[in-house]
Amino acid sequence: MSVPPVDAEIQTLLATADTGVFPVYGLDEVIADPQRYAALRELPATPADDRVKVEDLFIPGPGGKLRLRVYRPVTEATLPVILYTHGGAFTYGSPEAEEGRSLRYAAEAEAVVVSVDYRMAPEHPFPAAADDAYAALVWVAEHAAEIGGDPERIAVAGGSAGGNIAATTALRARDLAGPKVVFQALTYPGLDANLASDSAREFTATPVLNRAAMEIGWTYYAPETPSTPYASPLHADDFAGLPPAYVAVAEVDPLRDEGRAYAERLSAAGVTTELVQVPGAVHGYDLLFPQAKVSERSLADQVRALRDALHA
Repeated sequence: MSVPPVDAEIQTLLATADTGVFPVYGLDEVIADPQRYAALRELPATPADDRVKVEDLFIPGPGGKLRLRVYRPVTEATLPVILYTHGGAFTYGSPEAEEGRSLRYAAEAEAVVVSVDYRMAPEHPFPAAADDAYAALVWVAEHAAEIGGDPERIAVAGGSAGGNIAATTALRARDLAGPKVVFQALTYPGLDANLASDSAREFTATPVLNRAAMEIGWTYYAPETPSTPYASPLHADDFAGLPPAYVAVAEVDPLRDEGRAYAERLSAAGVTTELVQVPGAVHGYDLLFPQAKVSERSLADQVRALRDALHA
């Protein structure tokens, strides 16, 4: 399998990107460098959006106090809720690092976004992140009114490792007869710790995310349980009864075929699923390069899917 060409505009942005903190080329090298890795875990927040009020809440979590960063549009209306889990190879990132996406989801999908500051590997391997996200879902369902949310309209969303945790949260909610999740929106999700797909095997040196980085992330997160469905949702025995899904994959991304496979299995189980492949896009394109036309189109499409699902 040959690697597809990168979108021309993204290629130009890659060539001029500041690689001092964010690993535009070689996440594996950054994780191995303590100084750069520490800086990566503390990426700055996005400028405020006057359409959205932002506040931090702290709830009891499986590992102690758990922070939720809440983004609420400036309105008195009761709104649907999007439980959001950030990416970062299970090892870095924060709600602030992906604030741009959360603000946009809140303002344009007209929803309360609750971003979970879950525990990260290697200090806290699986199932810590998954447990935190599920605890946040339960709290949101029980306390939705306190944040102006509707407990009957809760979606889960996330990208990369966050897409994994979002999918896992939906799976656990079904298996445990937990809170109702009405939609899942996953962007370039990582769904199989075994890295067995064609793209994971053959896209070994793609920009932003390479195979070495994926191996590090999974080794830190789920070294003992790579095939359990709550670590690798692609290994679930049954996909029936899961919430409708929007799955966006990047064409030039080792995780591409995992997202495709997940969407195909949902569809085969009778779950309404929309699969979108973003041409020429690399992993993290919409967060790293939101100014690119392909990113803008994709972000608008993500918002459209969430708004349509939550305001139907």
